[in-house]
Amino acid sequence: MEEIVFESQEELYKRILPALRSKKKRVHKEGYKSINEIDIWDYMRFNKWNKSVGLELCDMVDDILNTPNIEIMKYYHKIHMPDNDKIEVIDLPKLKDN
Repeated sequence: MEEIVFESQEELYKRILPALRSKKKRVHKEGYKSINEIDIWDYMRFNKWNKSVGLELCDMVDDILNTPNIEIMKYYHKIHMPDNDKIEVIDLPKLKDN
């Protein structure tokens, strides 16, 4: 079988875009509407594949489709909402009893 060689990350991204779109649909079904293909791509690059050597296309697609959605959401929150951990909890005013 002929080996596929990608000349750039952009070329690779375009090749696995159908898997990224599929994963985005799954994530959206769970209510995470703000996640897009780039967020999933970045999670995979920085958390799954950053130290991998000799990855095959089928392994990358498998990683995309089988990564728990919550892991991608945690990454999204860490990157896009870094101050959420610093939100101060305040007591709500007490309601008057009837």
